[in-house]
Amino acid sequence: MKNKQPILVVLAIFAAMSSLFAQKEETVVGSRGLGFSGVWGGSRHQLAHFNNNNKNSYIAGGFFGLEFGKSLLVGWGHYNLIDEFKWDDIENQQFDMRWNPMLVQYGFRNYKAVHPQIGVEFGRGRLELGDVKDRIFVVQPSAGLEINVFRWFHIGLDGGYRFVNDSSIASLSNEDLSGWYGQASLKFGFSWGRYYKKKSAPKSSYED
Repeated sequence: MKNKQPILVVLAIFAAMSSLFAQKEETVVGSRGLGFSGVWGGSRHQLAHFNNNNKNSYIAGGFFGLEFGKSLLVGWGHYNLIDEFKWDDIENQQFDMRWNPMLVQYGFRNYKAVHPQIGVEFGRGRLELGDVKDRIFVVQPSAGLEINVFRWFHIGLDGGYRFVNDSSIASLSNEDLSGWYGQASLKFGFSWGRYYKKKSAPKSSYED
């Protein structure tokens, strides 16, 4: 896989952050551990930037995931470029892009109405430039906020960077296809059970 180093660095940072915060955030996970606690799915709407000529485009998709410990979401998703455009305005060079990633997302203090979350998505995808097709690999780390509108409906607002690798079309470099993005998620589902706090150890008492 071409240019693996940026992807490996992002994944290493995400893993370290998740491990660190998971250890500190006892309120969410607490004594429950990471047991199966919910099912969620929904739609995602993304304003994506392409580094080539500063193009912006609307990308839509969906996702489905299983929740563990009322904080960790693991699942799958898909994205499609909605407003196809001509790359570099070249005749017969209509551009299209889609990918189907695995997703891992972690929320902090999910019981609060507004709470932070981080995530990463990675998976294979497909490019089309005119009659030429190619396979790619996409990694998308993100960070943002989630709003609990109802118990069964949440809204996510995230931003991140899209790393594209393995492009073999001469006029579509990995750097051109990569770029920043902003995303809104409509999340539907249900979590069961209560949040638990770990009981602090009783203070020792001493008698004279």
